This record gives sequence, structure tokens and C-alpha cells, in this order.
Amino acid sequence: MPEKTNSEAENFIAGLKKKAIDAITSLNGSAWRSRTWDHKGPAPKDTEKIEYTYRHEVNASRGEVFEKATVSEIFIDWPKAAKTLVDMKLASPSEPVSVRVLQIEIFPTSSILPMGHFNLERFYAGKNMMMANMDVFPAATPKEDVDALRNKMAEVAKKYGKDQWELSKGLAEQYNMEGWQYPLAARAGFQFKMLPLEENFPVVRDGAETFFNGYIEIVKKLKDLRYSTDDDVLKNEMRTHWLEYSLMKDGAVKMGRERGHPFEALRWMGLPPTVHY
Repeated sequence: MPEKTNSEAENFIAGLKKKAIDAITSLNGSAWRSRTWDHKGPAPKDTEKIEYTYRHEVNASRGEVFEKATVSEIFIDWPKAAKTLVDMKLASPSEPVSVRVLQIEIFPTSSILPMGHFNLERFYAGKNMMMANMDVFPAATPKEDVDALRNKMAEVAKKYGKDQWELSKGLAEQYNMEGWQYPLAARAGFQFKMLPLEENFPVVRDGAETFFNGYIEIVKKLKDLRYSTDDDVLKNEMRTHWLEYSLMKDGAVKMGRERGHPFEALRWMGLPPTVHY
């Protein structure tokens, strides 16, 4: 049986968090605001009345390059697994459950730059699992720059005998809603759902590093380009769709509301700084 915490994965998450903060600071300045919310269960509608602890830390940067950029961590610990996890065969009834989430949301000021979305989740319930979503949501972003990032991710996928386009299929399905002309997701990244951590950590690690580095390269290349009011229309359409997705479809936000997690933490972490209709 694996250890409750995989030290390599834990160190990687901590290192990527620091790397993200350093990269954002180098572009956006050193003015950060940080808040931490602590919450305890059980959830109001939890018929099992399982107690748990929840900690949500959000570090937010606002500046000239990024209107808002957040680097957040969530820690949730349950003394035993809920019935839903047992029914999904993710845990046995007596197993403690531990979740650690690193989430990075970047809302650039420039309409040329895409929004950056990154989520990495380590899940333990008798065995270590990992989930990840990483993609860009373009506005008036040049297609060749999105393609270049996708090609870099394709090289990572190929290294591990996988196909990038297949790994990104779930992104187009997840970040889409009825009535939209096309998904938010450019399918330039990866999505992983509940993979055994030990066997899959290398591809997740290399994918995350390549994606984040590639996104920052796009920012550095395009951040000073001029953009038009028509470009702003595209940015605001993208942000409106992200707001709609976050409040109406996002499963994590829905779970947070059901469990009484502080909405202010979710707002700080992931909602766009401004949306113009």
C-alpha cells in the first residue's frame, strides 16, 4: 500500500506553487494579497454527518500585466470516507480521506493574452490518486501561439506514449455549455481524471511544468502588443462564459456551496476581476 503522502508529489506541488508566485511577481509586481479561510463540517445536508476540516488559501496579484492572478491551495481532510466515495470504489468505509488542490487562475489585462487555467489535485483514500486540468482560454490570441503551446504538450504526451489531442478531449467537453458557439478550452493542455498517482506522476509533472512555462512564454511575447475594442469584446465574451461556467456548471463550486464552504474564498480564487456586457 502506498504511503498516505507521496513525498515527490507533495514537493512538486509546493515547488510549482512557489514557481507560479515568482513568475507572476516578475511580471506583475510584488503587491500580493493573501487570505486563508478555515471551515469545519459536517455539511448541512450530509446525512452521514461526517466531520471534516477545510482550509483554503488564496494569494491574489493585481497589476498591469495581469488584472488578476491567483495561486491557491485547498486542503480537506475527512476521518472516514463518505458513502459516495465508497460507492465509486475510491475508498473503503473506514479509510481517512485527504485532498490537496493547487489552482492557478490568470486573467490578463491584454485581450491578446489568453486566460490561464491550471488545477492539480492530489487525492488520498487508501491509495494515492491525481487529477489535473490545464488549458488556455483564448480571447484575441494569435492561433500560432496557442498551436505552439499545444505542440510542446504533444511532445510531452509522446514521450510517455500518449496522444495530446486525446488527453485534451475532456477539456473541450468540460469547459463548454449549451448555447455557446464553441468551448472555452483551446485544447492546448492535458486533462487527467483520478489516475493512480505513482504510475502517472511523471507525465503529470512534466505536463504541468511544460504547460506553465509555455503559458508564461506566451505572456512575455504578447503582453506589450496593442489591442482594439473589438479584441476587448472577445475577452469579455470569454470571461462571461467563464463566469457562467463557474457558477452554473463547475462541480467543485457546486460541492463547495452544498458543504457551506465560504463563497468569498471561491470568488477570490476563480471569478474574473471584471466582466463587461
